[in-house]
Amino acid sequence: MELKGRVALVTGAATGIGRATVLRLARAGAAGIAINYRTAKEGAEKLAEEVRSIGAEALSVRADVKSDKQVREMMERTRQHFRRLDVLVNNAGVTHWVPLRDLEGLSDAIWDDVLDVNVKGAFRSIRAAAPLLSETQGMVVNVASISGVIAPSTMSSLAYGTAKAALIYLTRALAVALAPRVRVNAVAPAFTDTKWMRDHYGDNYAEVVSRAASHIPLSRIATPDDIAAAIVGLVAGGDFITGQTLIVDGGLSLE
Repeated sequence: MELKGRVALVTGAATGIGRATVLRLARAGAAGIAINYRTAKEGAEKLAEEVRSIGAEALSVRADVKSDKQVREMMERTRQHFRRLDVLVNNAGVTHWVPLRDLEGLSDAIWDDVLDVNVKGAFRSIRAAAPLLSETQGMVVNVASISGVIAPSTMSSLAYGTAKAALIYLTRALAVALAPRVRVNAVAPAFTDTKWMRDHYGDNYAEVVSRAASHIPLSRIATPDDIAAAIVGLVAGGDFITGQTLIVDGGLSLE
């Protein structure tokens, strides 16, 4: 897909992988980007200003992907502002940190929250965006996780890995359901250097990163921009690719 003149919407876009993806899309020539956030209003508005300074139009739009009503309103605002939508990046996600072996620690509330955001939230967004994407022969990229493919020791919880595995299946099924007008793909990042991870590990973060990197053939963890580059690469160069999940893990899953 030629990005010049195209419009994208990125959910969970104010920080981390979402933010990096927005900036990559703007620098690749996207004409407009809708920046979704739930609570990080200041970050989203600051990012919108950065996008405008690059030369693209930006719309900061609040919506919780757990709410179908808010998701549909977000798509309508995007339609009204840009008059089109070509790319949807489902990046919004949530987890709860529960050790993999602690089955009793996984409450129904944790399961419900993780599945609602990571799986149902992505579905709600795709469903609401499908008519717009169909008009432009657009594309969806879901941000899954290596935790949906393997069970690394750094996985935040069994619920998170299960949700991301479900998102990978959803990618495959919706690629069939929305063909031939809309393509649906996913990326599956490994350990990525985000505030989310830094906040969780705190003072032990450097040690955790070193240990994680020692198991990765490329000898480092990912940056948000590494994942953003893969997402934009799929968008720009994936015209005959659909239903696929690109693993972005520095070779971790090969070990």
